Amino acid sequence: MPPKRRPAGEEDDDPRKRHQSAAATSNGNGHAPARTAATSKPGAVRGTPKPGVRKGNATTLANRAKLGAAAGSAVKKEAPPPVITKNTLMWFRSDLRIHDNRALYAASARAKIGESKSLICLYIISEQEWAHHDDAPVKIDFWFRNLAKLKKALDKLNIPLVVKNAGTKDDVAGLLESAVKEYDVSHVFWNAEYMVDEKRRDVAVKKALTKIPGVYVEEHEDQCIIPPKEMKTKVGNNFTSFIQFFAAWCHIVETNAYLLQASPMPEANAAEARQIYAKLFEATVRSSHTHSLDRKEIENLYPAGEEAAQTRLLSFIHDEINQYHVGRENLEDQGWMSVIPYLSNGIISARQCVSLARESNNNKIIVGSKGVRAWIKEFAWREFYKGMLVSFPKLSMSRPYLPFTDNIRWSNDDRKFQMWCQGKTGYPIVDAGMRQLNTTGFMNNHVRMTVACFLVKDLLINWQKGEKYFMNNLVDGDLATNNGGWQWCASTGADAQPYYRVFNPVAQSKKLDPVGEYIRHWVPELKTLPDSQIHDPYHSLSAKDFGKLGYPKPIVDHAEAKKKYTEEYKRVVPQS
Repeated sequence: MPPKRRPAGEEDDDPRKRHQSAAATSNGNGHAPARTAATSKPGAVRGTPKPGVRKGNATTLANRAKLGAAAGSAVKKEAPPPVITKNTLMWFRSDLRIHDNRALYAASARAKIGESKSLICLYIISEQEWAHHDDAPVKIDFWFRNLAKLKKALDKLNIPLVVKNAGTKDDVAGLLESAVKEYDVSHVFWNAEYMVDEKRRDVAVKKALTKIPGVYVEEHEDQCIIPPKEMKTKVGNNFTSFIQFFAAWCHIVETNAYLLQASPMPEANAAEARQIYAKLFEATVRSSHTHSLDRKEIENLYPAGEEAAQTRLLSFIHDEINQYHVGRENLEDQGWMSVIPYLSNGIISARQCVSLARESNNNKIIVGSKGVRAWIKEFAWREFYKGMLVSFPKLSMSRPYLPFTDNIRWSNDDRKFQMWCQGKTGYPIVDAGMRQLNTTGFMNNHVRMTVACFLVKDLLINWQKGEKYFMNNLVDGDLATNNGGWQWCASTGADAQPYYRVFNPVAQSKKLDPVGEYIRHWVPELKTLPDSQIHDPYHSLSAKDFGKLGYPKPIVDHAEAKKKYTEEYKRVVPQS
């Protein structure tokens, strides 16, 4: 429950205490337990000065000490001015949901402290930022469709949603500042983001807002189950090995159940908020964005809203999770894949996903169902890559983790790159994957690895071009996982696959799509071929029969391309 109201002028804002389980100095394996602003007990409120302590600069404090010494007595500490809770502002970003939203619930709890005050929500449209990050038009459309659903959900709680447009990314701080003043706000809440540009933006916003007398800012950890800054090795270093990261991550999550506790729903504003902010409630919000894909199909594939997200998640947990370790290689399986866009875009939380999986496995994540363990491992990979962004900011700028790989002499063959983009490489599994991406904004993860490896190691084309193309087209594009995946395939990242490991596209095709159903769906030129020929039609058919298909010849010979890539990589490897 939120803190009880106190009479005006008697507010007590002690910082919230951390969970006792997180206060221990060790959790048994040498790792410090995770601590976050979000792991405090639900209902507590942060962001205010400690009672009895006044903030001041060094000169002020020094002068006070001198005056006290001259008087021959200690300086009496003055109580800080009381913190007045006015209206509270929640700034939504990549977290367009009301369920299990750390910052939103904390903002709601803060709003209840003020007498007759309200929670107001804000979303900023910043298309310049989105373009800078190569966000796909289909993903932006997904955001807007979910924003419209979010407004309806907030309306039911008498909570208004303000939408503002930023002309440039530098306008964001000013928009927050104007909203704080316009709506008489004392406390601003948001959930942390980890990319370099977003972190710099948030620093600028904090600086602008905290200059305003009586305004406080509170940032919560919400994207990860264990915040990146809390994941350290036994000697306090950042993890660069996934195996070590995964072992530590599992132990911490297994032994600190509070990490998976969902935040309660925000409480409704008083009914009079609808009259006070009538214009905000009456305003409509943008609910679509232009993209080149079939809109009806996209809206059917990814319906907006938390209800759709929850339905898909619960269905997957109930019907498919125990077979996930097998079913994830089924390219036509839509269970887990149908959940990914909602997770990547913050429409559901990672905590809820892992918590439900854990409940289905007798409250265990390390032992038990192979399917549950395999699925939970996917979340650890996501958090590993987000941690890499925090530890190595250059990754946010599309730089390789291994600096020497910058010296690889990549091919500048734009014709081959365009053939890869269009799904016309002559390798059916690669072409099927790229055509699925270009049509739906999505691709199975195993196929993503196959097509990425083909671009880098068969075509010797810079992984950064592929990374950008994916972000420009994926509905679930996430900088951390996309960058991590591409650097893994290109052997340029931390704990990446060895450079000499090169996926054979034909072998991968037979493994991932043994009877060719996925290929027949996305490469209809090959739909009449039997299973034995569909994976490598060029070498399985006569020249005459192949010519009748209207399908391109392979643009490279895999064996020769592999040799060329490995030799080029070895050339740049530092000699020990």
